[in-house]
Amino acid sequence: MEELFNIEKVFGFCEKVCYFFTVNLLFVISNIPVLLFLIFVGGGKVRECFPLFLLCLLPLAPALSAVMYAMNRLIHGTERSAFRDYKKGYCQDFLQKVRLGAGQLFAVLICWTNIEFFALQLRILPLAVLFLLLFAATVLVTPNLYLLASRYEMKNIQIVKTAVTLLIAKPVFTLGNIVALALILAAFEISAGTTVLFMGSVYGFLVMFMNQGVMRSLESR
Repeated sequence: MEELFNIEKVFGFCEKVCYFFTVNLLFVISNIPVLLFLIFVGGGKVRECFPLFLLCLLPLAPALSAVMYAMNRLIHGTERSAFRDYKKGYCQDFLQKVRLGAGQLFAVLICWTNIEFFALQLRILPLAVLFLLLFAATVLVTPNLYLLASRYEMKNIQIVKTAVTLLIAKPVFTLGNIVALALILAAFEISAGTTVLFMGSVYGFLVMFMNQGVMRSLESR
């Protein structure tokens, strides 16, 4: 019986690893446009082709929501197959998530354009700093946006308001989200071949796990 329990634990661990791998593979497939950009255009050309790069990032919105949805089910022990969970999170309110992502990318484009203009053209430092802060906030609010979009039925304006409120009112969780991304990037620098197999799903898991308290607080209200 002891050997049987050990085998069950090994099988359970392997199932979780396969779940993470499959979700990450689906995430990568969903973001083929940005991969093609990095392969054929190159990461060094992002600044020169910034609007095109942002357009290639548009599929990231439903894909990241799908990862968050799947990881939330995994944390609560209600996961099914990785493909079914990812598909459900990806397809549910698909157009709303695309519009949410398009709005965020448009805000990023506006902020970046103004940073370039006031830093290089007119050289007005206060305005350049202002738009730099807005740019940082627009990027840092990303996990909050798609965490909320994956879990709750809300209008986009409500999602944005709640995400920005959490960004400002919960600095500890915001810092946690930044650390999660930093850990993934650090692991990628150490072992890119292994990290690329799990980076999307592991990042989604870390964000969902650290923000369970925030979600419980929201739901209690």
